[in-house]
Amino acid sequence: MLKYQRSFLNLKRATVVLNRLHVRRKSHCINTTVIPAPFCGSPTIVIRSPYSVKVKPIDPVEYGDMKAVIGFLYLQTEIDEEISERDKATLNEHIKYDMKSIWSHNREFVEVSCSRPQKLQFPLKDISLHFHIPVYYGAEIEVEGEASVNVSGLEGQLFEVIAEKGFCELKNLKGSRLSVETEGGDIACDSHLLFEFGTLTTKDKGRISVKKLQGKKFCLQSENGDIDVGATYLIRAELASKEGQVRLGDIHGLTEVNVDSGDITVGSTCGTLKAVTRSGNIDASLLCHDDVVLKSREGNISVKILEESVSSELKVKSESVNIDSKLNFVKTEEDIGQNFIVMTAELNPKKDMNGQLRTITAEAKLGSVKFQKIDWLSSLKLNQREK
Repeated sequence: MLKYQRSFLNLKRATVVLNRLHVRRKSHCINTTVIPAPFCGSPTIVIRSPYSVKVKPIDPVEYGDMKAVIGFLYLQTEIDEEISERDKATLNEHIKYDMKSIWSHNREFVEVSCSRPQKLQFPLKDISLHFHIPVYYGAEIEVEGEASVNVSGLEGQLFEVIAEKGFCELKNLKGSRLSVETEGGDIACDSHLLFEFGTLTTKDKGRISVKKLQGKKFCLQSENGDIDVGATYLIRAELASKEGQVRLGDIHGLTEVNVDSGDITVGSTCGTLKAVTRSGNIDASLLCHDDVVLKSREGNISVKILEESVSSELKVKSESVNIDSKLNFVKTEEDIGQNFIVMTAELNPKKDMNGQLRTITAEAKLGSVKFQKIDWLSSLKLNQREK
């Protein structure tokens, strides 16, 4: 009987925790501030805040062609909780944020500075500042502690975000340069980022997840968190992690992946790929590739090749090699040692129309290398699953 009572109590506690996690939240607007928006040069909003920050374009349906920056102070509570006028007055008294236009170093920007309150009955995580700005604005945002950042729908020049443990969410951004750094907070984008140059960096267990990257060059780096990218359309992409997994979907251009301890997965490759991990597995699909280098010291390498793939020279070194007999390949050289196999072969020996011969290098010093043939339909399903 005591056993069942304990089980019931544990279930009850779990239900309470679950209910708290799914509590609906209500946002209360405490005040609103409006100032004229600078529009010369490359206008930017610069925000330093201990509170969470959300920035998005002015809604033309609601505000028309207003050239202004609108700031809102919000407080989130449980849905059935109301804010008294006294509490609103207290928040207005203790939470100060100043908005002003500044001309400096040949550019105009709106600066937002915030004071940190000494004592409040509401936790800082429930307080946020929202800004509606012209769509052509850039943004420079720095927040503290667990404060989060949300930036969406802008087409400015420079975007820079610095956060600590808070979540950083980006959506539909275009510009020339993007820089996002966190001390452990996740970085996520469920849409696209279109920039000439971009860097996404997180530490500790922070993760990076992006649906699509477009532009010239992006660099993504994590420590112990995973990196997930659905698609890249870049001239160059560099991804690195110490102990996280790196998962890529449909990649285009030159891509370099370096992992110390973790797996690397590539859904499809159209371009040049170099993937290196010390103690992880590599799983890559090659559809219309240029030169490919795959290296793992302590893991296995699996390469899926489309049946109509381009002509390639295979260079393999590993403990064991398994090549699908359905592949059109001709072995040109093989050296079998006590603990390794070194082999070269030609895949689809007929030269391409332009006479180029790609190279696929696969080295798994303490593991195995496997080449598998896939058809076009399977490649589509595989790529969809990776995304």
